Amino acid sequence: MANAPGKYTVLYEKDGECYKLCKIIYGPDGSYYVTSPYHPSKEAMLAVVTVNYALSEMEISLEEAIDLASVDDDERRLKLSHHPDGFVQFSGQGILSGKDTAGNIRGIGVMSWPLDEPVRGPAFGLSMFGLEHFERANKIKDTPLIFKDAEISSMPGPNRFALEGYYLPALWRRFIREKEDGSKTISLIHPTGAVLELKVIFPPEQCARQNFIGLELYTDTAGPESEGLTSGFTLSGSTGNLRKNEQEQVLGDGICCVYPRLATALAYRNLIFQSHSP
Repeated sequence: MANAPGKYTVLYEKDGECYKLCKIIYGPDGSYYVTSPYHPSKEAMLAVVTVNYALSEMEISLEEAIDLASVDDDERRLKLSHHPDGFVQFSGQGILSGKDTAGNIRGIGVMSWPLDEPVRGPAFGLSMFGLEHFERANKIKDTPLIFKDAEISSMPGPNRFALEGYYLPALWRRFIREKEDGSKTISLIHPTGAVLELKVIFPPEQCARQNFIGLELYTDTAGPESEGLTSGFTLSGSTGNLRKNEQEQVLGDGICCVYPRLATALAYRNLIFQSHSP
């Protein structure tokens, strides 16, 4: 599976089968886009939700969402985008997006950190379960974007997969190392103190920004959102509007999409560790 410059398909390999998780695309101005057209569901729920950073995981009723939209994504073109000025949104065919003439956000979006000022933690996250229902890759060529099951230490019982993407400054290329298989990695310190080894993907040489993305795939125990479902995923982006509540806990507004469409609640994992507080 060959990727065009600036376009990457992220794969997971187990028992000789290779599953497509998502596609990551760099725009000419350095914007990045994340889409997962490989799940069979064509119905999604989009939401702007308030995240409490004092909690590692929280369940949010859809009635609690700041903004909510239901999408019939027939051609599965829904994508998350993060632009240079910090505008994070969902866009796609038939989806209200962008800003109006007064600069107000249209559709599901927030203002987050600008790409010239990356944060220390993940910039986006994809939480998945039932990967055997995702589209398979027919042809596989050498690529740094294959995560092999042998690389992951899974918990006993049902698991969900979490893919986290870190947006890293161009000057950090000095810390990148090439492995024997040709893949490139960078090691970072997680907020817990553990050392992460991220697989690295680069923008094209002609891209206006040479910042790059590092990826980690891991598993944890499947949560209640997977009960009664064979597969699904949640895609979430960076938060904005950072503030504190009366308990001095840091809050932020973030966007997420859920496949398949859920009628009750969604589990929102706090994937984004901001490097600053309000």
